[in-house]
Amino acid sequence: MLTIEKLQEYGVDTKEGLNRCMNNEGFYFKMLGMGLSNEYFETLGNALDAGKNDEAFEAAHALKGVLGNLAITSLYNPIAELTENLRANKEMNYSEMYRPVKKLRDEMLALV
Repeated sequence: MLTIEKLQEYGVDTKEGLNRCMNNEGFYFKMLGMGLSNEYFETLGNALDAGKNDEAFEAAHALKGVLGNLAITSLYNPIAELTENLRANKEMNYSEMYRPVKKLRDEMLALV
């Protein structure tokens, strides 16, 4: 079950997230559910696996905005790094970099 305390254990800045949702906990939880189930997580993973870095960049950039607005810091920080690496077209294993992000997202989504 999703609680403020559980979110904090996952590295979510709940104070900031709640503030952005007018301190309405129910609304914040609803937005978290929508953010964590965002289709761009799947789009990003598929694009990275296929080596479609332009498509991956677009998905990562969109997720960066969603995660930042919800203050899901534990996912935002690695997605922001991934976004910047894709923007710079750095030569690296992006799928490997994304794997722990997807795992954490899946764990958090299971609580919603």
